[in-house]
Amino acid sequence: MYLYLIRHGIAVDLDPLTVDVTASDEFRSLTKIGRKKVAQVADRLAELELRFDLMITSPLVRARQTADILLDKQLSYKLEVSDRLKPAGTLESWLLEWKARSNNISTISTVALVGHEPNLSEWAELFLFGRIEGKIILKKGGIIGLKFTDNFKIGAAELACSIPPKYLLS
Repeated sequence: MYLYLIRHGIAVDLDPLTVDVTASDEFRSLTKIGRKKVAQVADRLAELELRFDLMITSPLVRARQTADILLDKQLSYKLEVSDRLKPAGTLESWLLEWKARSNNISTISTVALVGHEPNLSEWAELFLFGRIEGKIILKKGGIIGLKFTDNFKIGAAELACSIPPKYLLS
């Protein structure tokens, strides 16, 4: 089974004058350049014949827009939204959600999660090393691929790929 961690594209900056930073963060959208770069990354991933049986995204606007672009480029035909992928989400809560449903998803072998930093880098480290070391940084629009022989077990992943967006842009 493969798990791909994809960080959202470049988004508009937070307005420092906004009173409720949390609310405004949820509604930050991709910039024009962010949308363009995500589309280019998606085109390159499609050329590499990478496809996801299931894509799960954070509900925040910038992540959802990134996932929608990947969906439009036919990298997946199935998209779900999970609050567990919000910046406040934890790997433990996502794993509980996944395991509760994984018995019903035997046909899925490739999953993509579209989310945020530092969560995705920390999750990659937990899956690879069993602990957070602060050595992996996932750039906006970048992708980390993990290979599992056991259903998303902590510390049991192999690194399949780690591709910064600059290597996918042409």
